[in-house]
Amino acid sequence: MSYPPPQGSQPYAQGYPPQGGYQDNYQAQSALPGGANDHQADYKTGPQGGQLGGFAVAAPPPQPKFKFKDPVFAVLWILVFGGFVAVSVISLRGYVSAGATARLDSGGPNNFLEANTLNGETASLLTLSCGVALLFSILYLLAVRYFTRFILEATLLINTLATVAYCVFLWVKGQTTGAIIFTIFAVLSVIAYWFMRKKIPLAKLLLRAVLSASNTYKATYVAALLGTLVQAAFSVWTAWTLVAIYVRFSGSGGTGGSRGSGATTGLVVLTIFNWYWTSELIKAIAFTTTAGTFGVWYYSNDSKKVPHATLSSFKRASTWSLGSLAFGSLVLAILDIIRALINILSQQAAQDGDMIGVVVGCIASCLIATIDWLIEFFNRLAYVNIALYGNGYIGAAKETWRLVKQKGVDALIQDSLVNTVFGIGSFVIAILCGITVYAYLTVVNPTYVRNDSNYFSVVILYAILLGFQIALSMGSSINSGVLTLFVGLAEDPHVLAQRDPELFEAIRQQYPQVVNAVA
Repeated sequence: MSYPPPQGSQPYAQGYPPQGGYQDNYQAQSALPGGANDHQADYKTGPQGGQLGGFAVAAPPPQPKFKFKDPVFAVLWILVFGGFVAVSVISLRGYVSAGATARLDSGGPNNFLEANTLNGETASLLTLSCGVALLFSILYLLAVRYFTRFILEATLLINTLATVAYCVFLWVKGQTTGAIIFTIFAVLSVIAYWFMRKKIPLAKLLLRAVLSASNTYKATYVAALLGTLVQAAFSVWTAWTLVAIYVRFSGSGGTGGSRGSGATTGLVVLTIFNWYWTSELIKAIAFTTTAGTFGVWYYSNDSKKVPHATLSSFKRASTWSLGSLAFGSLVLAILDIIRALINILSQQAAQDGDMIGVVVGCIASCLIATIDWLIEFFNRLAYVNIALYGNGYIGAAKETWRLVKQKGVDALIQDSLVNTVFGIGSFVIAILCGITVYAYLTVVNPTYVRNDSNYFSVVILYAILLGFQIALSMGSSINSGVLTLFVGLAEDPHVLAQRDPELFEAIRQQYPQVVNAVA
């Protein structure tokens, strides 16, 4: 029998550790597999009295209930998003009635949406770049699976050398302020390289396990890609809305209605705030969806595929846990806005020649960026907790903080290693997409390129961005799987011991502290 994963009609298994006991159909076992009896003392007594080390069966947990988590933040986000939709509709209608589309059609060569540019040939070319990105992404995933250690070491080394090289470049160019800051980063990067290199064997084991799981649940890639597409479409929508707000509500607009800098500023602030918040929420839903799917794999004792696991995980993330994800996304959105404001003030200080302001702005920007990075990492672990156990954001944050205090360094290193692997891989794939499109444009030399060479670089840049986003989205799916497996090992190591004894024993032999249950 299998340990029931959080899927199907039961959105959350409230009895999953650490909240409750274990299901009565979880098979009892007298000892850990692989000769790990000497480590039974590392496993604590279950919350209902059952011994985890001996896999003794405890009383069955209460049945899960359908309950919205953090509904206040879900309602608040719906109100903000609804306000954005209303403003967007009104603004875009005014934009059209002001004759903006007519001016667009007669615009100059700098207008990428000119009619002779967006033809079938360009669409086919961009579709080709998407196909190339998918092909190279799949090949890269295969390379990571079969040459895991080599790629981990190579990407970690490349990342360190790139940081040092950029630091040297800033000193050569005389950018003293930036050079000083990146010197600190370069020193930390070199120190971190030797420390993180020791954790590569664990990352290798986790990556191989997650790649194997993703082969069973290929929909995790689809969920990550769809999340990227939705976010890109939403960004385009927001950009057009900002232009329309200026045309509709500023004094220069050609339509009637309220105009003025106050109205324009307020609507722009609403639109930008909604963009930050909703973008973070889209990423959170996509991440939680894939994490929930990997959770289904982890808590299933057999190799049979659970039907519709990804769809069920998405339903939970977008309904019962929407408020919790909106809560976490709001925290990140506020930090993103603060960082953007600091960057604007720093640029203004640079234009005014205020060197003290520039230095203070750089330091503040680095501090905010570091805090944002740490909270984003913390949120990803919290999202995994939400996906696996159905907690609200505060409850997930408390469980995550308990985990971070005991295993935070290991989790952070694994997250950084996986992000480095797929970040550099995405960059390489993006360059390959750009080379492919460049070769096509050079050989075919389409009409719109002959008429205006500016389109040459625009199309190549767009292909590079497409390739980078597609490859990065597939990498984010694997990253969510690695964190999910790590959280599962931290909370319920005995589940993996029964599901995959060989993997459990390999991890236990190299890193016994990782498979010790969190107290």
